[in-house]
Amino acid sequence: MELFLQRCFDGMFNGAIYASLALAIVMIYRSTGLLNFAQGEMAMMSGYVALVLLSAPGSAGFGFSLNGTEWAQEWVPFHPWPVWVAILGGVVFGGLLGAAVERFIMRPLEGKSTLSQVNVTIGMLILLNGLTLWIWGPFARSFPSPFPNEINDFVSIGGARLRHTTIGVWIVLLVVIVGLGFLLQNTKTGLAFRAITSNRDGAALVGVPVGRTLTIGWAIAAGIGALSAALVGGTIVLEPLTMIKILIYALAAATIGGLDSPLGAIVGGFIVGLAQALAPGYLGIPTELSLLPPLAAMVLALVLRPHGLFGTVPVSRV
Repeated sequence: MELFLQRCFDGMFNGAIYASLALAIVMIYRSTGLLNFAQGEMAMMSGYVALVLLSAPGSAGFGFSLNGTEWAQEWVPFHPWPVWVAILGGVVFGGLLGAAVERFIMRPLEGKSTLSQVNVTIGMLILLNGLTLWIWGPFARSFPSPFPNEINDFVSIGGARLRHTTIGVWIVLLVVIVGLGFLLQNTKTGLAFRAITSNRDGAALVGVPVGRTLTIGWAIAAGIGALSAALVGGTIVLEPLTMIKILIYALAAATIGGLDSPLGAIVGGFIVGLAQALAPGYLGIPTELSLLPPLAAMVLALVLRPHGLFGTVPVSRV
């Protein structure tokens, strides 16, 4: 029982990371009907910006200097910043990046085929990954955890260790989903966003500022993704391929929960995290095939509910 609980706790941490990035994917899909394959790379670049903001020159990485810290030391007030303030700075950068992508890359593609727009997001994935590799290099970087992460920072439950980092990421995720729910249900921006999601053309006809609302939606999604990169960087090293791996699991989580459901993203992330943690130990799946259980869970969920556990079933009028 102790081993089972420990694996569940480990899966909960990973699940929170997948859920946060899946939530960003859902935000874009709800408003545009597109899967943004560049979501992970946008998050990764924001994570590197946060790392620059919290690192003194020459202090980040495993013996490698971090480009940008010298510039930040000269031009950014009070640099280096505390961890949480730097993470907030990364989230702001992510939001600005998301807004710029919508305004200058995706908006000119309105009216083009869905395949063309998806291909553009794949191109952005390659471009942003290349930019990150060019600016910061292929080296793994250490990212301090925003939560207590020493050897004794855990809560013992049934003999298993529920680490403070796991508790922290789930608290952050719940705060984000509550804040997002409040925004969507109790603000004019949320009302406009829901109107666009329901009927984009009809919303435009009644005066909803579609372009501005979509820009805000992309900014929020990119900010949530940036938070995901910062949280995962507190546990594992940050390097240019980190978020590509996370994106695969996040897409599985969003698909399981329903691509238009924020709640589904949370539940899907939890399912994917548990499947990844439990299946290798109890089914004898090699660690090299750790991607198999989440994908199997996704296939099973789609067989039982083609639109995801909480996805909206489209209604056809005849």
